[in-house]
Amino acid sequence: MPHSAPKATRRPASPLDVAPRPLSIPSLGYRRASVPTRHDVAERVRCEFVEMRGFSPTVEQAARLFQLKQEECREILKRLVEEGFLRHTPDGRFRLPS
Repeated sequence: MPHSAPKATRRPASPLDVAPRPLSIPSLGYRRASVPTRHDVAERVRCEFVEMRGFSPTVEQAARLFQLKQEECREILKRLVEEGFLRHTPDGRFRLPS
């Protein structure tokens, strides 16, 4: 006697099913930015290096971690080196100065 699995059924739409939207708080005049600015991304990269002492990624590793295009990540890391926040090692890694 073959046993068949129950078929999945689609439940009817409910008035409580709401599509997600960006957060908006009109009374505070606040609207979440949909795309982070370059400054926000650079600040996030800076914070990750501070939080993870000993962190020394290559451009490729950092781009994957920060979910950036490699060229954009390279520009941000280069700027942080120019500011003196990071050091670029001979083996292609970026790290905090010791």
